[in-house]
Amino acid sequence: MDLSEKIIDKKEELLDEFENLSLNEIAKKLKQIEKRDNDIIFKIAYLAARISVLNKRIQTLINENSANDNLVTKSDDDSNNIVEKIIKSSKKPKDVPVEWVRVQIKETTEVNGVRFPSGIQIDVTDEDAKQMIEGNKAILLEDIEKKDNE
Repeated sequence: MDLSEKIIDKKEELLDEFENLSLNEIAKKLKQIEKRDNDIIFKIAYLAARISVLNKRIQTLINENSANDNLVTKSDDDSNNIVEKIIKSSKKPKDVPVEWVRVQIKETTEVNGVRFPSGIQIDVTDEDAKQMIEGNKAILLEDIEKKDNE
């Protein structure tokens, strides 16, 4: 929204009255002069000046709080860096092959967000198979095949 020249000039005049003050002090002084004049141009200029000061204060706060966001700090203790912990814990060795085993689902269950009905046979990782067998949700088919062969 573009303001008229009269309003912009009046806004600048108001801000010039307090040019040697900090942004906090300017905001306080502007609040004090709110009722100084009932002229519509003054009121709009007053509001525009307050918005201008608020924008500057917000920008200052953003700059203060984000000035060092891009700096990487090295420390002997990485326990403070949550992102590093997540990355380290999510990295799996690439040279370790994933072991797959076949299980039969005993009762309807969910594995990694996929729901499987009872009786179905699926191939899962060793880790998932252990969890399902320990939870009595599945049986390992290799064990059954070995018993049948003996």
